[in-house]
Amino acid sequence: MTPGVVAPVGVSQLGSFPRYAIGVLSPIAGADTMPHGFYRLLGPDFIVLSASLALASFKPEDLDRAVAAIDDKLGHLLSRGANLIIQSGTPLAISLGPEGHARLIERLRQRAGVPVISSARNAVDAARALGVKRLVVANKWNERINRQLADFFAHWDVEVVAGAAESQEPAHFQSADLRQGAELAYGLGRAALENAAGADALFIGGGAWMVEPAAHRLEQEFGKPVITPLNGAVRGILKGLGCWRPYPAGYGRVLEVD
Repeated sequence: MTPGVVAPVGVSQLGSFPRYAIGVLSPIAGADTMPHGFYRLLGPDFIVLSASLALASFKPEDLDRAVAAIDDKLGHLLSRGANLIIQSGTPLAISLGPEGHARLIERLRQRAGVPVISSARNAVDAARALGVKRLVVANKWNERINRQLADFFAHWDVEVVAGAAESQEPAHFQSADLRQGAELAYGLGRAALENAAGADALFIGGGAWMVEPAAHRLEQEFGKPVITPLNGAVRGILKGLGCWRPYPAGYGRVLEVD
């Protein structure tokens, strides 16, 4: 070997290395709760790559700017070696409507050449896997977005029958205390379930707050499935990569159903 020239070495010779890279098109910067959940539920075979779409508010013009930024951020994630892309951020997706969102995801798939999933469809797919027909929702979104959410679920014959919300803009999410967010998620989720005793399940929307502790407690108290951005994403990721297996009891109904 020529002195001063380093021989190439394959990753397989370098020891432990993640098997899958998950590229997240995050609506906001500093969305740290989702990667925490991914590592906890998916383990060391996965690494999370994130690119922010810099969504500052839920105004239509800001949502449009975030959608326009997707292609550039997608290129960044692909250059980093993403094996699957998740378009995170339910408000962004539902602002396009079911057909517009489907066109966006298909375009991204064609460009990326890897599986592309989304928070909105993950929630729908989880509801359908659970056989949900009547859904209640809890989130930090405004009335307009919640109407769009109801219309989005209705496209797949899932009726949103009640909800509880405390409207906030994305800028608040980045500075919110994690524990206060979990407490708010529990309070809103409980109110939503109490408002519609005949509902089949609860969807807690919003990937930037820590909702899993609240979801776990609400499932125990009400005996109904709780769909979250995290459990929907984990289910979608594993199905997209062709390695889905139901989780054992104790991980929540979304991850336990086949």
